[in-house]
Amino acid sequence: MAHNIFSGIISTDLKALYSDVISALLYDDSCTIPCTIKYSATKFEVCINCQYDNIGQKSANRFKAGGPIPFSFGSICPMCNGIGKKSSESSENINLMVIWDAKEFVSVGTVNDPEGMIQTITFVANSPKLKRADELLVATNISDYVRHRYQRMSEPEPCGLESDKFVSVLWKRIG
Repeated sequence: MAHNIFSGIISTDLKALYSDVISALLYDDSCTIPCTIKYSATKFEVCINCQYDNIGQKSANRFKAGGPIPFSFGSICPMCNGIGKKSSESSENINLMVIWDAKEFVSVGTVNDPEGMIQTITFVANSPKLKRADELLVATNISDYVRHRYQRMSEPEPCGLESDKFVSVLWKRIG
């Protein structure tokens, strides 16, 4: 039986060194860029333009004094379309390591159409945020010049020598 010359190469010390290097790259602005995670409507607020009917759970379609868009009696509130509530999106800023070149993606298997795709790498603790994300705005520090909007194409997947520290996610450009 032949001896495996690669046996023992990936030691505990090598794993610790790898973890330290990737962690250093991910902290704040080392190799990360500011991004904004946008979440879908997670809460609803009562319309500020019309009176809300608590019994019917919808707009009473009567203008609320001081509302921004007056409307006549008997018509539908133009702000909420008679629903009485408006959804509010939420967002959160996060720094992510972004890999723009598909040839540099880590541990993704086969990517059928890498054009317009990016990969982000972050700490595993950010997985719940990324799973809830509807959209990712990348490089928000230059959003006055160019906007990079992406939709999540994969679940956060473990990457690296130790699968419990870092995750990667693939995103497809949508705007």
